[in-house]
Amino acid sequence: MNNRFNLVDEPWIPVVDHPRVSLFELFSNPALKAIGGNAVQKLALLKLFLAIAQRAYTPIDDQDWQNLDSLGLAAKCLEYLNNHKDFFWLYGNKPFLQKHDLEERNTNNGDPIPVSILGRDYMPDLASENDSILFESQKEHSLSDAEKAVFIVTLMNYSLGGKRVAKGVSPWTDGYTGKTTSAKGAPSIGNYEGYLNSHLLGESILDTIWLNLFTRDKLEKYPQWKDDNLIPPWEEMPAGEDDRIARRLKGSFMSTLCALSRFVLLQDDGIIYVEGLQYPSHKDGWREPFMTYTSDGKILWCNPAKKPWRNLTALLSTAFNVSNSAFDCPQISLFLLRARKVRKTIGIWSGGLKVRTTAGDTSVKQTDDYIDTEIFLRTDDLGDPWFASLENEMQALDQLSKSLWIAVNRYYEELGSKRNPVIDKALEMFWELCERQAQTLVYICDDAQQRHRLRLTFADYANQAYNKYCPNDSARQMSAWVRHAPYILNYIAKKSEEVQLAN
Repeated sequence: MNNRFNLVDEPWIPVVDHPRVSLFELFSNPALKAIGGNAVQKLALLKLFLAIAQRAYTPIDDQDWQNLDSLGLAAKCLEYLNNHKDFFWLYGNKPFLQKHDLEERNTNNGDPIPVSILGRDYMPDLASENDSILFESQKEHSLSDAEKAVFIVTLMNYSLGGKRVAKGVSPWTDGYTGKTTSAKGAPSIGNYEGYLNSHLLGESILDTIWLNLFTRDKLEKYPQWKDDNLIPPWEEMPAGEDDRIARRLKGSFMSTLCALSRFVLLQDDGIIYVEGLQYPSHKDGWREPFMTYTSDGKILWCNPAKKPWRNLTALLSTAFNVSNSAFDCPQISLFLLRARKVRKTIGIWSGGLKVRTTAGDTSVKQTDDYIDTEIFLRTDDLGDPWFASLENEMQALDQLSKSLWIAVNRYYEELGSKRNPVIDKALEMFWELCERQAQTLVYICDDAQQRHRLRLTFADYANQAYNKYCPNDSARQMSAWVRHAPYILNYIAKKSEEVQLAN
């Protein structure tokens, strides 16, 4: 197939409030604000841009990084793209992140590997054969080259595990025994529930890339990446699942940014789709900077019922050297205070895809969904007193939600009714209302008077949820409703020092 559609020149990258752009325009235009697409596409694209940036120039230390700035980094990336443009053809002899010899291989029956229909670009996987079509968006349609490019990039780190790969294809590496009928999920997705991914958010796409860039001395903090030569897979593709290059890639820092979880090859009418490299899971020690985890292996998962802003103190704790800190998100803890020196406002983005896995098959069902949230911090506020106040407010808010749980539970116990689904709905309503004020809480949590006013608002949210799901129409209901109303006096009471400040 002839070389065509070069990612350096052709517009393919979704951008918020802007037409699609090429890699060249992305690194040339500092006015581009944010990456478009769903949460997983945003993650995969940012990771690709970071992989290009790390390959183009990895600063020695934070001072080198600061001297570079975002525009200096962009210039390095443009120089790299100009010199390595031939690696970025979507079609051709060496197609980007694809295995060019798939057309030449046969299945164990001697037939060519089948071409699968590629008709959905919103999920990092192929549709299963027995999928039910419920919505117009689920119908297969012909993807443009731009959509195919985003799909390929998203697939490599976030493909779902399952049996949708081509069957009966022998391994490329002789003696390799890791291949199964159910392909393993990609390393960044999280086979069980879906990892929660977090990173810093800048004023523009270029700013975001620069703020999240690793320096060489930061990489040396991790033994597995200390001597990583940062060669991306598009420069050196493996011949098989377990050759020298494949083994290097599976342990490299680059694989956290751009993996090869599927061996694929785009065709005019679809895609050849085979299991690629198998990466370890978090249980096998897989860690990447976008994940949030503890030293004993506990992971923060995507949870649509618990939005990431409620985990904000866990994300920030290591950056503020909290002595009892359990969780660490390197992308935040390593770079937040560095960014504080150069920016007035810093965003924290958290998101991913909630999934579930049964018998090796990863799927998105029922309440599973994408998570995509942003919280902004004013760097002038950041400090130990601010963090201590935020932590205290989050703990108090969590205690308020427990008071609501107790209230609804006791109300239905007295009435002798089934209660568990109602409790869940009441808590869901409460936290949805609180989310409206999450950004305000972050901004004012160290101001005693504004903090108290906001507590009154949160307490009102608890009462609203209680009143909605605990009716008081009959005499029995009224009696139970009065007796078990949420106890909020401790939550809204002003402390003595706050009273003094108010006076």
